[in-house]
Amino acid sequence: MPPQPLTVLAETVPVARPPTAALVGLAAVAEVPVEEPWLTRRTLKGWATSVSLHSALLIVMALWYFVPKATAPRVIDSRLAGSNMGVEEGLSATGGLSTPIELQASPTPAPDPTPIFKPAELGALEARLSNLSGAWKSTGGGGVDNPNPGAGNGDGFGLARFGDGGESIRGVEVKVGDPQFTLLWDTEADLDLHVIEPGGKEIYWQEPNGKQGGELDVDNTKGYGPENIYWLHEDEKSGKKVKGSGPAGEYKWFVFYWGGFGGVAKPTRWKVRIKHDDKITVVTGRLRALNEKSRVYGLKIAPPAEDSDVSKAR
Repeated sequence: MPPQPLTVLAETVPVARPPTAALVGLAAVAEVPVEEPWLTRRTLKGWATSVSLHSALLIVMALWYFVPKATAPRVIDSRLAGSNMGVEEGLSATGGLSTPIELQASPTPAPDPTPIFKPAELGALEARLSNLSGAWKSTGGGGVDNPNPGAGNGDGFGLARFGDGGESIRGVEVKVGDPQFTLLWDTEADLDLHVIEPGGKEIYWQEPNGKQGGELDVDNTKGYGPENIYWLHEDEKSGKKVKGSGPAGEYKWFVFYWGGFGGVAKPTRWKVRIKHDDKITVVTGRLRALNEKSRVYGLKIAPPAEDSDVSKAR
């Protein structure tokens, strides 16, 4: 009988399976992150190191940007190079130390032309007495005395003319009358002359004509003057203005600072010449501000048979 094969029976050994609940618990514990405090010694050390490095880098960049660049001094050799030909080998260019310098002689200047003078033809000298005229009184230590009351006194008005017609003041033709008020000043400002004639009528740039023969014939708005107000006598028969004194009574006058160019006031000195009865009076003053008015002056003219007082300040 053939032998029977051996049959090995494998014994199954049971292996213990770990409990499922225990595995789940372990997995849960492994997945939960552990939060560390943010302010620790290690984080502070890291921040300090970073800030220090960045600050050092910024300081280096600032120094590199703002520190001026050092420029090496230039060395200029004022000597000519080398030899007779300008370089050490003496083969290239001229202009070396031993090169002779030829100087050209300066040209001989031409002689100045000889001036030719012709003798002046002089006539016979005669002693003549000039007809000297000047101010009615000498001013500034000079001038020529002149008894002519219309010659002025060196005050800028020039030759004062009496009677009918006109006269020239600073190149401006003005009318002549009796009385006559003429204003001058010394800046580029607009000053106005106001005269109130007997009866109360005020004569100025806006009302140039009075009621008793007065008239403003020159109104200066560019500076320096003149401004002129005058009177003539009105003939009763013809009704025309003729040579003669204006109406008797009291005349009042003043100077008004109307405006400065550009609205800027300039201190201004003024003078007013009053002519009456072949006599001249000059009154001076000073204005400093816009719309400023001088004091009021007066002139009394008596009837023809009586005497008159000239330019008394009120």
